[in-house]
Amino acid sequence: MLNQAGLYVKEVSDFTGFPEMMDGRLKTLHPKVHGGLLAIRDNPEHKAMMKEHGIEPIDVLIVNLYPFEER
Repeated sequence: MLNQAGLYVKEVSDFTGFPEMMDGRLKTLHPKVHGGLLAIRDNPEHKAMMKEHGIEPIDVLIVNLYPFEER
């Protein structure tokens, strides 16, 4: 829907280099995602770790959740 609205969207599996797994239950649990979200950008140690591990900062993460009891 976001892509169709003309917004730039990057699929999480393209971002991490890992496929969606376990019926979609495992795709955003990855250091590139959590590191990009949780790093303190003005902390020199965090910046160095991000650079060392190829972690890009993430400004916005949109997640579509489903009712777990249905799976």
